[in-house]
Amino acid sequence: MEKKKFAVIGGGWSGLYALKYLLEEKLDARLYERESNLGGVWLYKEAQGGVYQSTHVTSSKTYLHASDFPLPDETPHFPKHDQVLAYLNSYANHFNLWSHIHFECDIRKIEKGRDNQWKVTLRCNGKEIKEVFDGLVIATGQHQIANDLRHVEPFDQFTGTTSHSISYKKPDDRIHRDKTILIVGGGETASDLAVELSTFARRIYMSIRGGQWFQERLFGDQPADLLFPKSFGFFGLYDNVWAKIGWTLFIRPFWGEGGTGISEWKPRCQLFHGFLNKSRDVVHKVASGTVIPKRKINNIKEQLVIFDDEKKAVHIDHILFCTGYRWSHSFLDDNFEKETNVEFLYQLIFPVNLPNLAFVGSARPIFGSIPSLAELQARRIAQVFSGRDFLPSATNMSIWLKKYWKRHAQLYPFEARLPQLVNQFEYADLLANELKIKPRLWKLFFSQPRKWYTIYFESPWSPFLFRMNAIETEEEKLAYLRHVNCIPRRDQVFFSFTLEIQ
Repeated sequence: MEKKKFAVIGGGWSGLYALKYLLEEKLDARLYERESNLGGVWLYKEAQGGVYQSTHVTSSKTYLHASDFPLPDETPHFPKHDQVLAYLNSYANHFNLWSHIHFECDIRKIEKGRDNQWKVTLRCNGKEIKEVFDGLVIATGQHQIANDLRHVEPFDQFTGTTSHSISYKKPDDRIHRDKTILIVGGGETASDLAVELSTFARRIYMSIRGGQWFQERLFGDQPADLLFPKSFGFFGLYDNVWAKIGWTLFIRPFWGEGGTGISEWKPRCQLFHGFLNKSRDVVHKVASGTVIPKRKINNIKEQLVIFDDEKKAVHIDHILFCTGYRWSHSFLDDNFEKETNVEFLYQLIFPVNLPNLAFVGSARPIFGSIPSLAELQARRIAQVFSGRDFLPSATNMSIWLKKYWKRHAQLYPFEARLPQLVNQFEYADLLANELKIKPRLWKLFFSQPRKWYTIYFESPWSPFLFRMNAIETEEEKLAYLRHVNCIPRRDQVFFSFTLEIQ
């Protein structure tokens, strides 16, 4: 029997994971990347798309390790884009992926072929090629098509200059120097660019329509996202007692409502019920008066902007849209547009009626990192594509989706623009249960209680959790050591208990 062929579209973090795990299942897989190098959005280029010059990660490196290939020890807590790119190249080296990667191959069209196969039209090095595959993994990410609002009311009335963050690389004297700039958006890119441009522009206004939760990136000199151990979710991952205690004793008195105390940016939702912006440095710029916080925009007439609950208009020279991206894949046949919408993906991975198509990198955590969840998605896809596991029937997948989105609407009532939003711990456990790779905590409780305690009470979440099992083999022991290496110092843990068990 002829060996089945699988293609991975996209050579970023998610695509590399997908390729690695398909090959690990002894499948015939190859990856197609449009650029001449790996990296996806982490590949810096002068052209539109990808990172800007000053980009650093916003989640700490603990959430960025591959589960079987940690970042180098000397990597800073929040590495810059070139350090991320170097790591991805070393990952490809370590797992011998290069011979399976085809660069400068642009996917032009994907159509359904015979016997559930996929017909893929590519343009590689100037030549058009047609290939047929038995399965496809789409790993082009969430940051390809800008959510550009220039032609949407009221922005269509603006007569000044505009741009979207997708085209931003560094401050531009012609656009930003000594100008009054309005940044639209409340995400981390909006915050980072407000901070960066505040030293070039005359003044920055930052409009966040529905408010935003902010989280301090550091607690002391260590990443704040390491402070919550697995036991944090014992009483639930959302409105649990630890969250309420942390909110009452730490966040509100130290950082104010919403993590900033800025009334214009007060969030509509409760903590953990919306995206957490981890680029809080903008709050210092607000305090110095170089960034002016605003709520939604009510009206625009030429270059005069009126904000919510205000009568006096502000003159704006330039609007910078940091309004995110749209879930779109232009190379897919129009017939599949609805079926491949994120709201129709079982486990945010598999289209219900197209089981030999899968998406990786499709989940965005409230806090945490997309790559850490993408690795688990890639492992799940490889398991299904290899036949080691099977998906439920289309009917049962549809029932799951109905329940999932009903609960999602209750958990995240104001996040309609981010349907892919998930809780890092919860979604990781969902996939780990399917893969049967969660640490066997009950067994550890009786056989190795000290290690059980460390995992449950002392250590943060890390990808190494899903290589431990019962911590018996040499590989599992190595994963445990890597996991323990992520533990913050005891003096910088919110809830620290002393337990001496040999």
